[in-house]
Amino acid sequence: MRNKYSNKVISLFFIIISIAAADAAVFYTPSEYNTVYNEKIALQLELKTLNRQYQNEKNKYENTINGLNAEIEKLKRDLEQLNSSCADQKKAFEAKIDELQKTINILKDTGSEKEKSLIESNRLLQERCEDDMEQAKKRWDEEREKLQKELADLKASYDKKILALKDDIANLNEELSDLKKLTDKQKQELSRMENQASELEKQLDQEIQKGDIRLKKFHNRLVINIDDRISFDSGYANLKKEVLPSLKKIREILSQFPEYSIVVEGHTDNIPMKSQKFRDNWELSTERALAVLGYLLQDKNLNPVRFSAAGYGEHRPLVSNATKENRALNRRVDIVVIPTVQGQ
Repeated sequence: MRNKYSNKVISLFFIIISIAAADAAVFYTPSEYNTVYNEKIALQLELKTLNRQYQNEKNKYENTINGLNAEIEKLKRDLEQLNSSCADQKKAFEAKIDELQKTINILKDTGSEKEKSLIESNRLLQERCEDDMEQAKKRWDEEREKLQKELADLKASYDKKILALKDDIANLNEELSDLKKLTDKQKQELSRMENQASELEKQLDQEIQKGDIRLKKFHNRLVINIDDRISFDSGYANLKKEVLPSLKKIREILSQFPEYSIVVEGHTDNIPMKSQKFRDNWELSTERALAVLGYLLQDKNLNPVRFSAAGYGEHRPLVSNATKENRALNRRVDIVVIPTVQGQ
């Protein structure tokens, strides 16, 4: 499977070069061709860097998995040795018990207190032996389960990184195709949006570091992703007070770009939603988008004409909803900033 992904990336890389060369020959002057060609080379270098990062991450996690497998095999061998040792001890205890039982049978005839004490000592010895064996088995079982869980977690993390790298490669290919069509005017507008994104990153640094806010920069739009942990309680569309400072910073930045279009998008996971207030995830996601939009428009410097809201329910996930962590990533509100670029 990993070789299949690598071959696809390499094939896609050569296809991009061929298409880029063909398009440049047909549609660009020498000066424009050099500009686009330099941009293409930069993107190809970035693609190579991502591929190297992907390969490094893959090698690291493969080494980790191999190490864990070796540790599991060692634990299995140790467990087998322990079982064998316990079996030998059990035989020795059984022989001792048989010997003591014979003594007990002899002493039973006299019925003295000492004889009764010996019988009780034999019973306690037998129970202690059985308890020791049970505790040892329990410890090894717990250790094995712990290692198996760590292995599963590592694999899930590895798969998540693979998916993220594939998305990055797809985005780069899309941007490479679109960037060839940009005029100087369009590039100036997109440069302004890049400055806006940098300013947002600076002002929201604390929230970004905590994972409450995520910024995604594309060549033709900026997506501000707000995690639902700080924005809404489960099953509700009322903004939590924890998210208000971040939203205030965002709307102050947006007011500096009055010509941009803003779309507020609500998203949920795939867990079915039905309550007295909301019929399904469509309605919940839409109401959450409207809640964020309403707070942004409290700033009278923002023109409502350039704003819109949409709810997509569970139908536009960022990642698979297979795990609890992935479902948390899919529950979000996105503020999509789209520059008005002449000619687009």
